[in-house]
Amino acid sequence: MKKISIITPCFNAERFIQETINSVLNQTAILSGRAALEYIICDGDSNDQTVNIIQNINSLSIKLISEPDFGMYDALSKGLKLASGDIIAYINAGDYYHKCAFDIVLDLFDDKQINWLTGYTVLYNEKSYMLPQMLPYKYRKRFFNCGMYGRELPYIQQESTFWSAYLNSSIDFEFLSSLKMAGDFYMWKQFSTLEELKIVEAYIGGFRRQKGQLSENKDAYNTEIHAMVASPTSLDFLLAKLDKIIFYFAPNKLKKIMNNRDIFRFNHSLQQWD
Repeated sequence: MKKISIITPCFNAERFIQETINSVLNQTAILSGRAALEYIICDGDSNDQTVNIIQNINSLSIKLISEPDFGMYDALSKGLKLASGDIIAYINAGDYYHKCAFDIVLDLFDDKQINWLTGYTVLYNEKSYMLPQMLPYKYRKRFFNCGMYGRELPYIQQESTFWSAYLNSSIDFEFLSSLKMAGDFYMWKQFSTLEELKIVEAYIGGFRRQKGQLSENKDAYNTEIHAMVASPTSLDFLLAKLDKIIFYFAPNKLKKIMNNRDIFRFNHSLQQWD
C-alpha cells in the first residue's frame, strides 16, 4: 500500500481550514484503504481559532506543527522535510481536493509509472463555487529554465500537482524557506531536471480566488524568479506564444492529439487511462 503525504501550511485560516482538511481526510482512496495518509499541517502560530479547529478533528493521520515561521514557504519546507510518503503534494488552507483526487493520482502513478502529475486548472470563488477550468497543454523543460510559467504562460496549478518522494531530493529546503513568492516555481524547476510533468484530463483540486492574495503580487514573483532562470531567447518567446494559443483556445481533443504522450484521458470503453 502506498502512503500519500499532504502538507498544508497555514496562518489564521479559521474561515477555510475545515473545508481543506475535510477534502484530504475524506478521499475515497483513504476511506477505502487503498492508500495510507500522512497529513502534516504547519501552522505559523495562528492567533485565531485555526489550531483549535485542527485539534478538534479526530484523525490519527494529522500531524500538527504550530510555531512561528518566516512565511508560507518556510512552513512548507518544514512539512516537506518530514514527509515520508511515496507520493507528496501540498494544499493551502482555503483550497481543496476533489474526493477522488488520490485515486486518480494512484491510477496514473501505478499504471503509467509516472512521477510528476498535474490535472485541470480549476478555480473556486469564496463561496466554494467551481468557476473556470482549463486543461493544460504541455510543459517544456526549456520554459522552466527560462521562467516562462507564471509570466508568459499560465502558472502550474499547485493544488492539482503531485510528485514522487524521490523528487524531494532535488529541493534545497533552506533556499525554499527563504522564498516569499516563487517557492512553487522553484520546486517545479528542480523537478523538471529529473522528470517531465504529465497531465491528466481530470479535476484533482482547485485554487480559491480571494482579494488580497499573495499570488496577486506578480512584480514580487517576477523579481524572485529572475535570479533562478536564464534569459529567454527569441525562439522561447515565439514557442511560448504558440503554446499560449493552444493552452487557452484549443479543444481538449486537439491538445491530446498534439501531446498524446504526456496527456492522459479516460477511455470509457476500456475503463482505463490512455
